[in-house]
Amino acid sequence: MSRFVQLELGLGTLDEVAAALERLGAAVERGDGPRALRGGIECGDEPVILRVAAGAFDAVEDFGFVADAAGQAVLVCGEPDRRHLERRLLPELSGALAQDRIAAEQGLELIAIERSSDGAVRLRVQPRR
Repeated sequence: MSRFVQLELGLGTLDEVAAALERLGAAVERGDGPRALRGGIECGDEPVILRVAAGAFDAVEDFGFVADAAGQAVLVCGEPDRRHLERRLLPELSGALAQDRIAAEQGLELIAIERSSDGAVRLRVQPRR
């Protein structure tokens, strides 16, 4: 195991992130109290509110999320997965969260999702008919 790092996302709350992850097919563990990411020789276990098992989004280790002081989700993962999750998870997660927000907006409907080679996600919307 490796040391854990935290990535400020500013994408949404824990509830929003959990719903988006589940829509993307990830099994999200959440309970009454914190869950632990398993530590190892270099560090102890790390408490998280949302935990996703290793293998999701091709991550080598389990990863999770905690809330910052503003209530926004913060990604907690091992150093080996950091760059990979930035490239693989974050574009999909931000796209799913944007879809959820568009679906909640009464005047818009999503018509297409476009992904570029650099990982950017573009959502095409139109006024709801």
